[in-house]
Formats: sequence, C-alpha cells, structure tokens
Amino acid sequence: MRTVIVEDSAATLAALTEALETLPGIEVLGTAAAEDQAVDLILAREPDLVLLDLGLASGSGLGVLRRLRGAACPARIVVLTNRVEPAYRTACLAAGANVFFDKSADHGALIDQLQAWLPPVPANESERLQALRALHVLDTPAEANFDTLTALAAQLLGVPIVLISLIDEHRQWFKSRVGVSVTETSRSVSFCGHAINSKDLFVVEDARRDPRFADNPLVVGEPQVRFYAGAPLALSSGEVIGTLCAIDHAPRQLADAERSVLQVLARHVVVELELRRQVEELIAEMEHRRQAEHRYMQLATRDPLTGLPNRAALLDRLNQAVRSAARSGDRLAFMFLDLDRFKLINDSLGHAVGDELLQAVAERLHNSIRAADTVARLGGDEFAILLQQPRDADAALRVVDKLLASLSQPVVLDGQALTVRASVGVAFYPEHGDSADQLMRHADLAMYQAKQEASLGYCVYEPRLDLAAQSRLTLEQDLREALARGELMLHYQPQVTLARGTLTGVEALLRWNHPQQGLVSPARFIPLAEETGLILEIGNWVLTEAARQLAQWRAAGLVIPKVSVNVSPLQLKVDLLSQVERALRETGLVPADLEIEITETAITADGPLVLELLSKLRALGVGVAVDDFGVGFSSLAMLRRLPVSTLKIDRCFVQEIARNSQDATITRAIIDLGHGLDLRLVAEGVEHTDQRRILSGLGCQEAQGYLFSPPLAADALVDWLASAGSRGARVA
Repeated sequence: MRTVIVEDSAATLAALTEALETLPGIEVLGTAAAEDQAVDLILAREPDLVLLDLGLASGSGLGVLRRLRGAACPARIVVLTNRVEPAYRTACLAAGANVFFDKSADHGALIDQLQAWLPPVPANESERLQALRALHVLDTPAEANFDTLTALAAQLLGVPIVLISLIDEHRQWFKSRVGVSVTETSRSVSFCGHAINSKDLFVVEDARRDPRFADNPLVVGEPQVRFYAGAPLALSSGEVIGTLCAIDHAPRQLADAERSVLQVLARHVVVELELRRQVEELIAEMEHRRQAEHRYMQLATRDPLTGLPNRAALLDRLNQAVRSAARSGDRLAFMFLDLDRFKLINDSLGHAVGDELLQAVAERLHNSIRAADTVARLGGDEFAILLQQPRDADAALRVVDKLLASLSQPVVLDGQALTVRASVGVAFYPEHGDSADQLMRHADLAMYQAKQEASLGYCVYEPRLDLAAQSRLTLEQDLREALARGELMLHYQPQVTLARGTLTGVEALLRWNHPQQGLVSPARFIPLAEETGLILEIGNWVLTEAARQLAQWRAAGLVIPKVSVNVSPLQLKVDLLSQVERALRETGLVPADLEIEITETAITADGPLVLELLSKLRALGVGVAVDDFGVGFSSLAMLRRLPVSTLKIDRCFVQEIARNSQDATITRAIIDLGHGLDLRLVAEGVEHTDQRRILSGLGCQEAQGYLFSPPLAADALVDWLASAGSRGARVA
C-alpha cells in the first residue's frame, strides 16, 4: 500500500515507521511535517493511504484533511492524534477521514486495520511470482491478440472497463485495457489482489456496500468501481498470475451466460500467454543450440591459439578448391611454411613467448594474403597457405616473397626483438598434383628441401624431390610381406583412472619390426597401409590378435578389463561387424571385453554408413571410442546421434594444458560435452603429474600416457601388472 506519513514529531515518526515495517505490502512514499508540504506531497504522489497527525506545528492536520478531500483525493486517510475527544473524532470523520486512532496507544489496532485493507497473499506467492515473471510479459507493449479479447469481453458483457490484470509483487499491471488510461495501480487497493485467491469467479456486485471495498480509493475515486467480476488466470501448472476482470460504474449482477463468457475468455488469455512462453522457450533453445554448434565448430575448425583455420578446415577448403579448379581449369598454389629454429625460442624464452610469436606470425601471414586465399595453422610451427587462381607461377612466388619479407620484420616480445625466418615449400595445381593429398605431399617435400638449401627461403616442388616416393615403394613391398613373415606385433598401453591409477583397460598399438630398419614408426607405415588397402588385412589381424592376447591373459589369471583396438576408416566400409563377432567367438570373449576406436575423420567420411555400423556394434555390446577427439570436424548433432561410449581427448590439448589456457579451455569444453552425453572420457599423452592434476580437476576420469606406462610388449605388460599389484593394485 503506497503510503505518505504526515507527522512533525521525529520520535513518533520513527516509532510509526518501525511498526509499519512489520506489515508486508506497505511502501512509504514520503513524509511531511507541515500542512502545505503535506498537501503538495500527497497530491503529487497520489498515495493509497495517508497517516495524518492532527496536530502539526505548521498548519493543522484537519486543514490537510479538508484540502485533500476538497481536491477529490481518493486515498484512505487515517487520523492519528492525542486529542481523542468525540468532537475531534466527529469533525475528522465529517471532513472525510476513514478511521480515527489514538496515536499514544499501542499501534496494534492500526496494524490490524491496515491488514484488513490489504488483499490476502496467496500461500504459493513465491512460486506464483516466479511463474509470472517467467512469462516475460510484464511491461511489454500492447498486442492485438490480447486487445481483441478485452474488446470482445467489453462488448459481450456490456461493461465500460475490461482489464487483463497481472498481479506483480506490489502492483497490478494491465497487459490490455479497455476504458482506463492508466497502465497499473497499487496491488494493495486492487480488487484483482483478492480475485487471485479465488478458484472461481470473484464477484463484487456493489463495492459501496461491501465493507472490504467501500472506502477503497478505486471506488471513491477514479475509475469509480461499483461492480467487479474477475476470472482468475490460472496457468496449466496451477499458479494464478492475475485476472481477466470486468468493471462497471453501477451495481449489477452477473448472469450465468456472462459468467461463462468471462471464464472462456480468461482461458483464452492463459492459452495465449502460455503459447508465447512456449514459442520463446523454443526460440531460446534454438539459439542455444545454434551457439553451441557454433562454439563447437570453432573448436573443430579453428586453431585455438591463432584463430586460423586448422588442419581439418584447410583440408576441406583444399579439396573444394581442387574440385573447383578441375571444373574451371584454374591454377592453384599450395604452400607449406615452417618456422626455422622455433624450438630454440620455445626452450630459451618459454612457451608463453612462443605462443605470442605464433600469434604474431599468424597475423602477419593473414594480412599478407587476399581475402579469397587461406592461411591455416597445421600444428606446432607449421602453417599452410592456399592461393586461389594465381595468374602464373611468378605471381605466386611474389606472394611467397611478401610472406617472407613480412616475417623478417622483428617481433618484439617480452622486451626482446625476435627475427623470424621460415622455409616454404610450393606446389602448383595441376602441374604438381591433381589432388589435395598430392599437393600437400609435394609442398611438404619442397619445404624440407628449402630447409636444407637455406638460400631463397623457399623451394618449388620438382620430380627429383620424389626420391622419398621410391623409398615408399620399397617400404610398401616390405609391408606386404611383413604380416606373412611375422614382423608385425602389438604393444599395449595401459589406461588407468586418474584418481587412483587403477587399470581400466589397454590399447593395442601396432608395431613393425623391420628386418633391416628395426622398429618402423607407425606414422610411416600406417598411412601407407591405408593408401594401398593393406590396412584391411592388417586391421583384421590386429583385431584377432588383440582378442587372442586378452583371452590368453585372462586364462593366466590376469585381470585386464578390456582391450581397445584402433580401426581405419577403410575398415568401416567392409564387414567389420562379422570380423568382430568372429574374433569374440574364436577367443571366448564377451562383447564388453572389446572396444573399437575410430577417429573423428572416420565419423565424417561417411556418416550414415558409420552410424549403421556403430549402432550394430553397440547393440552387440562392444564399446565404441572416438579417438583424437577435438581435432576433427564432427558436428554436435552428429555426435549426439552416434552410439559412442567413449571420447579420447587428443594429446595435442593435453601437452600444453598446464601452460596454455586455450588448451585448458578446449579440454574443459570436451569434458563438459562428454559428461553431458554420459560418455567415458580418456585423456591421451599424459606425461607429467601437473597434466594429471589439471585433468582430474576438470572432471576427466581416465588417462593413458608415459606418466603411467609406455606401450609395452605382451610379456612386458605382464611384468608391469605384477609390479603394479605389488604396489597395492595402483599402477601410478
């Protein structure tokens, strides 16, 4: 109840204010101590209630009372005085006072009177207000849908005033109104404040004859309410947020048909409000998903340190450019750029300075090319540049000169001026390759040649640089015979819990013991196996051998929960399911003993085919892990549909997680995503205790890496397990 207090005694004013604080719903708009000041304040602020001291040092309370009623002030006026003689009481009531109290007495009677004037507060007031505000309708502009309903109600009921009144904490606000100019009034004087406590229509046939409203400011003043009928606006969840009310200036009764009209139209108001809320929630959800998809696409396609396109995005653009150039007959220039002696800068000045240098290099490269061209960071200190439609080779080489000149300008970091040198390898389409893979491979060969020559700073691919390809042919022939000669073997790297170091499984990793070259790096022969199709035969052997080895360990009494096997994208296009079933059948393992690992690129290569295959594997009970997660190009929508059980966080995010806030942010996002999708999370490449601590703090449960154990031969793993057992079943 909006209140003004007229009192010239500071002590009495303080006591009165303290008493009012015990009564919810009372808002003191201001105070005055003199007659003129009081009249001006009350007429300006238009309160619902005036607490008036009869004896004022300047002027008189009776003068205030008479002047207010003479100005048609409708507020309830409570006279508080020490002069309680009947003559004073009679004079005040005759002048328009509503009630008369002895202010020297206890304030309990006054509080009781004010409480009687206030509408009762619903038992679920907190939930009711929360539901009202969740509609986001308060203080919104007029809307035709609601105005049509109030106009129709006024016409059908034959009343001058119809309101859609929403009851806020201290006010009633009109979403739509017919017959009044104000948009809100105090809740304390509202009829609707009473109506929201009713399950049915709340009807006052003659307000002047109803003791609750006879002296109400809305009755004695504008809009001169005599008749009121309010239909509660009850949401489907049960909260009553307001009313659709009909008001007349004369007493009347509400016929049964009119009651039905008001109730039906009230239900339409609720339907419209809840429909608005559902639409808003749908829009908000769509926007949330769009932003989440955008954030993930940024993670999937952008290098987090420099903001440049990453390897996946570059490969996509290069493939598109090659296809476009094949149709149009245009040229392309593709370049690999590698910074010289970058490791020395990292080691001597620290990774933070190294990161700043990479950011400066990225900015200079980006500013040196056209908008239609692409510069990407492939990882570490390697960058790639794709030039669309260069006029000729000389034009492309002029861009190379521009890039190298830009990089040669000193970069001031941490108070030191650093001069950057780079080596660039260049390959042209179509002269040096008709596919993205060939262009990248030939540009890479040329870049290494540029590093060796160290003259111009760049080298254009020439066929003579393809001696490595001849070595590759030899390696391919050796690889074809390696399986038959028993040169291939599996090593196993433990996967453990970060919290306790408990073994959760092992990952089977392929190794090749070449008779002349010794152990050949998987980075050399696995891509070769995939290019030649040998990966199908090798992959089937790996699957069978890993299952056989786990069964052998189990037979020896070793407790190894599961074995994970990497599969190539090519294996997803053959009958992998039958191979898995045969391996399980031949070894006696159950499906839960086996986990298949696939990369993000395999997911995006053939979505529907992969989805069908993985669904069958999961239905069988085999685990499915997404390997190197975070560096691929899969979408949130696709990941949500895939029947995946595990995400493996790529080592590129783990390596710098203790020093690189971007890597930590990406890792946190991946972990939160995994938790949201109820997936198992395994971090790869954990080598230091600080990495373990940070990953555990971010919520990752499992990891593998050299901190726990390198990949081990089968016999060495048995020894490692024995050592772990001697340490109380902890492996780190």
